[in-house]
Amino acid sequence: MKKTTYALAIKQVPIKESCPLPIPEEILQQSALWTFDHREAIQKETVPMSVFFVLLTGKAKIIQTQENGKRALLQFLHPGDCIGDLTLIGAETVPKTVVAIGETTCLGIPMKAAAHGLMQDLAFVQTLGKTIGEKLLLRMDHFSVNQTYPLAWRLAHLLLEASIDDLFQEKLTETAEYLGVSYRHLTYTLKDFKTQKLVVKTADGYQIDAPALQTFIQNQQKQ
Repeated sequence: MKKTTYALAIKQVPIKESCPLPIPEEILQQSALWTFDHREAIQKETVPMSVFFVLLTGKAKIIQTQENGKRALLQFLHPGDCIGDLTLIGAETVPKTVVAIGETTCLGIPMKAAAHGLMQDLAFVQTLGKTIGEKLLLRMDHFSVNQTYPLAWRLAHLLLEASIDDLFQEKLTETAEYLGVSYRHLTYTLKDFKTQKLVVKTADGYQIDAPALQTFIQNQQKQ
């Protein structure tokens, strides 16, 4: 992890243009640009949430450890998404684990500064409420899609969403649970994708053919 002060970061990155939330300059002055490596934890569920993050570049995933010890993949995050929003509004006291997918940069604001400064700003609160609502709708859509769309269609979407430089490296056990299918069903479908030359198994994961997967999705929608 690399942390760069806001004063230095704005000389290299257009932070204001990249951040979808209206954050006052006096709060930005207290922030920093955080850069995380692939598979590095942005937040751990065993550590109190001390920083409110806004994802600027890259991707991330939210993971929660269940009571039986298994890890459940809940959602993927993209630029513009927030990490720690539920903690900021007081709806969540135990954070979930958030892990970077590929090199990921976030605007980080100390939680205390965000709570005292941002939560008094009407424009920020209104925008944050909208983003939380959209996140909730995305999770609802995910469960709805899992019940109504075939696995091949859902897997093709996931491969495109979670790959970095066309390489998919997610754990298949977590992927199967996220898609609501058995591990055996998932590996069978991946085998079929290999036969169709949509993916190629490598030592690091699965190299995807993004244009071919997009065509596959379009063809599935026409059926």
